[in-house]
Formats: sequence, structure tokens, C-alpha cells
Amino acid sequence: MAISLTYPEGGALVTGGTGNVGEGVVRRLADAGVPLVFTYRGGKDRALALEAGLRDAGHAVTAVQMDMIDGASIQAAVDKVVADHGRLHTVVCGAGVPVVFGRLSEFSIEEVEKFLWGDALGYFRVFHTVIPALKAGGGGSITTCSTMALRRHIVFDGISPLSKGSVEALVRQIAAEEGVHGIRCNAVGIGWVHAFSKEQFRDWIPRENPANAQTQEERMTVLLNQLMEMVPRPATPTEAGNLFSYLASDQASYITGQTILLDGGATL
Repeated sequence: MAISLTYPEGGALVTGGTGNVGEGVVRRLADAGVPLVFTYRGGKDRALALEAGLRDAGHAVTAVQMDMIDGASIQAAVDKVVADHGRLHTVVCGAGVPVVFGRLSEFSIEEVEKFLWGDALGYFRVFHTVIPALKAGGGGSITTCSTMALRRHIVFDGISPLSKGSVEALVRQIAAEEGVHGIRCNAVGIGWVHAFSKEQFRDWIPRENPANAQTQEERMTVLLNQLMEMVPRPATPTEAGNLFSYLASDQASYITGQTILLDGGATL
């Protein structure tokens, strides 16, 4: 017998809904019949096109602009879910702050402070805002992004796990503290997720790494070559959406406080 994913009555909030991970989550939750609000920071045209396409397919989906450093915009997105769908039962954080590639020792203290303010504290702002709404609705699920780079060194990607270590600690603490209120909290350790195939990447990424990578483009070349050696291909946005959608579902009701790696075996 096939397992069908089910969800409580009400709606979901997906932050970063136009990214590779976020869009996959939006599409999979919509396919499962979950009414939802997804957010975007920039890329309004892409967000509105996604909204229009899903609405044309009969899904109850709304795009709203939100910034994880702006508490008022986070509250407005939560209020939109409750106003449109009666209660908030699912929260997915699909993206954080864009990462600058570099060696940690190269970043200034001010640059690290700015990144943590936007990323680690951005996730905390979202959690802090959604928990009262989840409690008011009788509980629910929070699933957020982390990174596989907490388990395996990824060249030039040190600032991301520096922040996501805090996010994983947050996940465990919220799971322990809020379980009594029927709130589950999990993370997904993201590896390489993209709509492009490995072959498409290989068409434009040089096989030879630059001798002394300094620019963001050069450092991304080194990083992507490492990823292509580690795994046979990137996960598709749909595969990412499948995992997040499962963790948010009734069928994952006994899973909380965990980080599930979406890495294709890269950390084995």
C-alpha cells in the first residue's frame, strides 16, 4: 500500500520559497493539497510567476515579501497564513543569507557579525515569531535548513557551518522545550541541490581549479569541483521538497530534534 502524506487543517509558511530548496518545498506541499504562503526577499518576478502557475493549477498559494532581519515582515507573513487559512501548522525555512565564499580567517569580525545577524539570528527571529502561532493552533512542525558542511569540510564554505551550528542547536532546544505544546522541530542538512544536472554544471565549470582562487567565481569553481567528486549528481528541488514535506507531515509525527542529511552520501 502506498503511503500518502497528510497534514492538519490550516496552512503552511515557507520562507525563501524561490530558492532551489524553497521552490521544491512549495511545489511538493502544494501538490499534497496544503494551502500555503511562501516568502521571497528579492526576485519578485520569479515569485509571482511561481504563485501564478500554482494558482492556475488549482492550488491555494500566495507569495509575500519578507526579510529575515525584519521582524515585522515575518509577523506579517505569519498573520497572512492565519488570516487566509485559519491556523498555522507548518513552517519551513527554505533559505538563509547568501553565502560569501572564503577562508574564515579572511573575514573581518564585522563581516562575520553581519552574516550571523542575518543568518543564525534570522532563523531565530522566524522561530520566535512562529512558535506563538503554532501554539495557538494546537501545535505543528518547524523544519529548517542546515548544511552538510557541519559534517564534512567544504572548501571556502566555512562561514555557513559557523552559523548553521547555532541553527542546529536552536532546533534541538526548541524540540525539547516545545514538544509539550505539540510542536516538532527538525533540520535538513543541505548538500548540493539544483535543477541543473551534473553534466550541465560540467559544461561551464572548468575541470582544472585555479592555482590561487581569489574571486568568488574562482572559489565557486573549486567548491563545485569538490562537490562533483563527492556525489554523482545534485539533488533535484523535487527531492529536497520530498524530504521537507515528509518531515512536516503527520506521518513524521515521532520525528523531532533531528538533522537529516540530504547529501547523496557525501558525508559517508
